[in-house]
Amino acid sequence: MRILFGFVLLLVSLFSQAQTGFKLEVQTRSEQGNEVESTIELLNTNFSLNSEKGKIVFNQLPAGTYTVYIRAEGFASQIQTIRIEKDIVLSVVLKSSQLQLDDIVVTSDKKEENGNRSSSSITILQAKEIRDYRIWEIKNLSGISPNLSLAHSGDNRNVASIRGIATTSYEQSIATYIDGVSQFNLDTYLPQLNDIERIEILRGPQGTFYGRNAMGGVLNIITKKPSNVVSGSADVQIGSYGQKRATASFKAPLIQNKLFLGISALWDKRDGYYYNEFIQSKFDKQEQKSFGLQLKYLMNKGWSVSADVKGYQGKNNGAFPLVNDLTSLFENPYRLSQNATTTMNDATGNASLVVRHKGNKMDFTFQTARQHNKRFYTNQIDGDFSLADVVSIFNNYGKDYNTVKAWTQEVRLSSAPDDKKKIQWNVGGYQFIQESPNKQATVFGEDAGLFGIPDKNFSLISTNIAKNNGIAGYGHLTYTINPKVSFNAGLRLDYEKRKLSIKGEYEKQPFGIFTTQPDTSGSTSYTAFSPKMGLVYQFDTQSRFYLNYSRGFRSGGLTGLASDPSQIPLYAFLPEYSNMFEAGIKGENSSKTFRYGFVLFLNTVQNIQAPRLILPDAITVISNAGRLDAVGAELELAYKPVKGLQLNYAGGFTDAQFKRLEGIDNGSQIDLSGNKQIFTPASTHFISGQYDFNLNKHIGMIRIEYNRSGLQYFDYANKISQAAYGLINVRAGVRTQHIEVFVWGRNLSNKKYIDYAYDFGAAHLGEPRTIGLGFGYRL
Repeated sequence: MRILFGFVLLLVSLFSQAQTGFKLEVQTRSEQGNEVESTIELLNTNFSLNSEKGKIVFNQLPAGTYTVYIRAEGFASQIQTIRIEKDIVLSVVLKSSQLQLDDIVVTSDKKEENGNRSSSSITILQAKEIRDYRIWEIKNLSGISPNLSLAHSGDNRNVASIRGIATTSYEQSIATYIDGVSQFNLDTYLPQLNDIERIEILRGPQGTFYGRNAMGGVLNIITKKPSNVVSGSADVQIGSYGQKRATASFKAPLIQNKLFLGISALWDKRDGYYYNEFIQSKFDKQEQKSFGLQLKYLMNKGWSVSADVKGYQGKNNGAFPLVNDLTSLFENPYRLSQNATTTMNDATGNASLVVRHKGNKMDFTFQTARQHNKRFYTNQIDGDFSLADVVSIFNNYGKDYNTVKAWTQEVRLSSAPDDKKKIQWNVGGYQFIQESPNKQATVFGEDAGLFGIPDKNFSLISTNIAKNNGIAGYGHLTYTINPKVSFNAGLRLDYEKRKLSIKGEYEKQPFGIFTTQPDTSGSTSYTAFSPKMGLVYQFDTQSRFYLNYSRGFRSGGLTGLASDPSQIPLYAFLPEYSNMFEAGIKGENSSKTFRYGFVLFLNTVQNIQAPRLILPDAITVISNAGRLDAVGAELELAYKPVKGLQLNYAGGFTDAQFKRLEGIDNGSQIDLSGNKQIFTPASTHFISGQYDFNLNKHIGMIRIEYNRSGLQYFDYANKISQAAYGLINVRAGVRTQHIEVFVWGRNLSNKKYIDYAYDFGAAHLGEPRTIGLGFGYRL
């Protein structure tokens, strides 16, 4: 950590030099010639202003190439690239959003650029799409991007899958980033979404820029930032199953052109979809709260400092609404019987500090972040998901245990955008430290004999204390061979070291606690090399072809201590590697009413990390067990055929098959080669139609979605599956300049389907039909 901070101080001194500047005047008009008040942002800089009477002036801009992003309510956003070597007046004609598709911003290569010109497989959702799609939490993204699937067992920790690469343990294979900060594992990430500016879904390995655990892709979430523009919003939603949701946000300058403040808050509560017949009450009642605080300060000479604090608290009275009998799951949906009931408490904090500099030669970014999560059950939670008193789990051992902490630092240098230079480059360094002290008891009750346990009324206590750290360096460059052809290449080298200390105890009252596994520890380390190469051919200004190879990895580690005496702890498993080849074409027509993207991919995964759930304590044990091959295709279309109507399609096919896989059944090793990957639908199809129309000087909207998921399996033996199914969602209402009123419905056909299942057979149904009403206000 000291090395990175020292490097930062050196760079600050190198950048502290005087700069001369020029003036940029931006004028925005409608097609009818009327002045349009808009928000003008210079991407990759600290400049963002509101125009007055259709005009705004930026002063003292250093010479160079700038990307101008123009947004206005009711108009399609535009992105234009200009070079400033003298004072310039830029005149922009904006077209109605009912006639033209928006230009979109993307930060997949850790710099802001025109998403329509990116050379990768990426789906981008902007703020108004997030609102129209009614995306409230990360799980709502499932199916919106081709071959993306998300599911959870009721505890809000999502298993994500892209192109046959699935998150099947606490080490994710699909990384989630919020405002540039890696949500380090399944505990520390924030499931609820609020005040979001943009969501980028990057498909395929992103190892060069994002490193560890991005072997399947990245969910990149960017919140709205404060600036000189005063903005605010408030929304209230009510719906089925006691759904109540309220959000609010406010952004404003505290000192014009210097200091800016942003705040946001969320409260979400529902009664639950399941009914526990044992306690004669709703089972999975939930309440979630989150907040965000942002401060941004602009210094002289292009420097800025941003501080960001996010917090999340969740209470779930019935975190695992699971049913062991799959027949009963569908014959008596959303009804179960569990005798051990408790509240799962989940608290996450996320704080970051970012220092940026925009120079006329190069740009500089330094980010440091700390994440903290405390997750525990107030009392014992049911482990057999039945009325019998067989087994339960207890982990409420105070503040010293079941608390995950992670510190990350990243420093990055990149060439300043310049359309006259053939080479653009990025270099950076990354460091992390993680601490994860876990302690939990597997409590065997009066009916333990039903599981073949020779004893009863005792506990096995497992303590696993993990300390991990790593460091990485990366570089990437793009070389423009000629106006039509460019080549890009990058590489990253990661080094990680892991240490795990374990202890096992046997507890039975009134006899006390006896040590069964004395304190011992093990460690392992490894390096990972993540190269990337790509070739881009630009047909014209609107369309391009790209061919990419990229490699990603999922972290290796050590297996923890479980209640299964046959399971040897401190066994080291290797990182999992994916090698992806993809060829794609994307573009749009000259009138920006039709946009398309098509890609073919081939992915091979070595050192497959096959997780095995150790029951009843629900500890996942991982071993390297084979190889996976996945092939598929993806298609994305957006079309505005007539005024006000927009049609979208996002579809994908994935054939993910194990070429070699070894499994265990009843203690015996079996060959599962030829089986399909788990949590991977054979296809995804998302079709939407939205019609915006004028209604007495207001805007009316009707939206219909069909989200179809293909056949998928939940166990490596491919015995537990869910056939293809489709969900229908609707949203309709009226929007004025400041107020909106909408009705919405999800899963209108009330389709019953398995959303998540464990390999031992316990399954969780997806959400039933819900309908609701929403009110919103915007400044």
